[in-house]
Amino acid sequence: MPNCLVLNGHPLQPSFSAALADRYQSTLEARGINVRRLDLPDMVVPELTTRKPGDAEMADDIKLFWDSMVWADHVVIVHPLWWGGMPAKLKALFDIGLQTGKAYRYEGNSPLPLGLLKGRSARMIITSDTPGFFMALAYGNAHFRAMKNQILKFVGLNPVKLTHLSMMRNSTPEQRNAFLDKASRAAAQDATMLIKRKR
Repeated sequence: MPNCLVLNGHPLQPSFSAALADRYQSTLEARGINVRRLDLPDMVVPELTTRKPGDAEMADDIKLFWDSMVWADHVVIVHPLWWGGMPAKLKALFDIGLQTGKAYRYEGNSPLPLGLLKGRSARMIITSDTPGFFMALAYGNAHFRAMKNQILKFVGLNPVKLTHLSMMRNSTPEQRNAFLDKASRAAAQDATMLIKRKR
């Protein structure tokens, strides 16, 4: 069966991101998908002091993250939108864990990288206080596009799908249950895609 990495990218606990990751994970597991779960609050992400080449050794939670990326057929990242982007600890995980020479490399004089994680797909589940229409009109979906094109597709993941859940602020229990149901439906769609791809 296919393998899926579910990364809860909220640095604090408890969080609604963790609840969304729980629901996504349980839906996949009910369909027979192998799931590996990482929770950012439980991970130690060291300070980045220098850019490391692809032959540099990884250790501890960074190695666990990288090994999980390689293991996965599908990667799901759940996180809140803070100040128009992802939480700093999640960005640091990408900065340190997606090394040049491992996650991507440049060949010859080509200005574009070769993503070395090809053959894998991804989904972003992002919560925000900003309505979807305002994200598009006022901000041009800037974070969504950067996350999709400059991180996930950059290292070879494709297709990359988005589930945007808003507005979180002042949301009612009924609205949060609807968000959880939406995450479950996304997981069911992804499970169907993964099973078909494995045939």
